Amino acid sequence: MIAHPFTWTFWAAVATGLILYGAGVRSALAVAWHWSPGAADGAQLRRERNWEMACLLGRWALAGLTGAALLWLVGVVAVWHGMVPGAMCGTGVLQAMGGHGVRAMAFWAMALLALHGWRVLDRLDSHHPDGLLTPTAARVLLLAAPLLVPAVIHSWLALMHIDPAAPVSCCAAVYDQVLRPTGTGAMGRGGALAAGWLSLAGGGLLAVLAGLQWRCGGKCSGALPAVVAAGWVVVAAPAVKHLWSAYYYQVLSHPCPWCLFLPDHYGAGFAVYGAMAVTLTAGVTLWTADRVRRRHPLLSDAATTLMVRAARRMLLALLLFILLTAGPALAWKLRTGLWL
Repeated sequence: MIAHPFTWTFWAAVATGLILYGAGVRSALAVAWHWSPGAADGAQLRRERNWEMACLLGRWALAGLTGAALLWLVGVVAVWHGMVPGAMCGTGVLQAMGGHGVRAMAFWAMALLALHGWRVLDRLDSHHPDGLLTPTAARVLLLAAPLLVPAVIHSWLALMHIDPAAPVSCCAAVYDQVLRPTGTGAMGRGGALAAGWLSLAGGGLLAVLAGLQWRCGGKCSGALPAVVAAGWVVVAAPAVKHLWSAYYYQVLSHPCPWCLFLPDHYGAGFAVYGAMAVTLTAGVTLWTADRVRRRHPLLSDAATTLMVRAARRMLLALLLFILLTAGPALAWKLRTGLWL
């Protein structure tokens, strides 16, 4: 493991978030299956107190674990590559981590999405004294546990796998994708262009759906933009890697998403991928709030308000994404008269 203060800061954030989450889960266990809002006995009163404590701890745990995931990202893109011989960006760091680094990021993303879904339910549940969503919210809170455990395990294994004395070949890992067109990370020129156009078309469609949701005051269905958002992220990620990033690097055949995070490219990766993350979480909010509104009419007003805010966030994130991807491409075309 890299003995660096930033590494210990990351683990401190992880430990804090896990302690808070574990305490919240302990308080939520009885609530998930024994909640009885119509009862007024001592057991139900204890469950209500436990759930209030679980919600408070869960909110702080979400903040702590989100901070830990962001620290992991910053470590990969801006800190640890300076201590791995041959690494110039996150590609070299992930290469030094073996396969554990990518798995850790995947589990962190899924765990945070689950906790975000719980937070949506928690916010809606607070608008009714009977706790209509309490059992469901408690189960969703518990659902994050089997995602957090492998996230932490793979983070530990990834950092333990790094050997500061073993050099990596950062650029070779990138260019191997170009030289081996049948590789899993490779994408031909036609595929890159198709992904780019699909990312723009999908982003435009999502922006229209979000704008309609905002304009109609949250009365429209939230399922369609949520599904489109999930599909759009799947298309937008390779489009950024294989097409849009080239206009920042000003060179072809360099399919590296991690170089976008470097100061040489103004840290654009944080904004580009951040916009994608905001769009995806807004889709989760729209889908969850829409289902709650349909099943619990008493929470309709609160769910509608939440959907309007999510649509606004989604629209702004999409506009930022389009500005930071198509914008540099258009500027290059106007300056040189050619597309890369």
